[in-house]
Amino acid sequence: FPSQSAEEKKLGDDYLVKMEKFLKENLNPDEVDRTNQIPDKVMKGLGELGAFALKIPKEYGGMGFSQYNYNRIMHLVSSYCGSTAVLLSAHQSIGVPQPLKLFGTPEQKKKYLPLFAKGAVSAFALTEPTVGSDPRNMKTVASLSEDGKSFILNGEKLWCTNGLIADVLVVMAVTPPKIIKGKEIKQITAFIVEANSPGIEKVHRC
Repeated sequence: FPSQSAEEKKLGDDYLVKMEKFLKENLNPDEVDRTNQIPDKVMKGLGELGAFALKIPKEYGGMGFSQYNYNRIMHLVSSYCGSTAVLLSAHQSIGVPQPLKLFGTPEQKKKYLPLFAKGAVSAFALTEPTVGSDPRNMKTVASLSEDGKSFILNGEKLWCTNGLIADVLVVMAVTPPKIIKGKEIKQITAFIVEANSPGIEKVHRC
């Protein structure tokens, strides 16, 4: 198994103490199960703890934790409240922060990563009502606008983890195909979509 340096382990240890204290004093997991909602005060407190920016580099205001310490934190949260752990984990794994950190442009990172350090939440939108999570048959389409400066997305998504509370979403959509050796190859692109963009409608809560 990978091992942590003493310095890195101490960083994780110190944060875990803060997180455990916060959870015990502020979060009732039974209430979350009864109400199907994580209270606003908990969301605010998690944001203040940097819990939505655990692996985001410090240069963008994040905690800068390693994957090892991130896993330790998720282990603690999930042992206390599974719903809260899912919210935090999905946000930072399939949501915007991780793919943006790995593949985003410098301009995108500068614009969006600091938002998560302030408590913004991201969601993941892949699944569709008629095709499930099969990207090959995805129906959501992204078309270039007439002025060529932006994309217009049209489609319907289902089971968008964190979708109801998200500030920013990763939305998977079909873009124009590439022709490789005479064969048309379907292209799928991950878009960063701000939740207040015109045309977004939240129709149903699962």
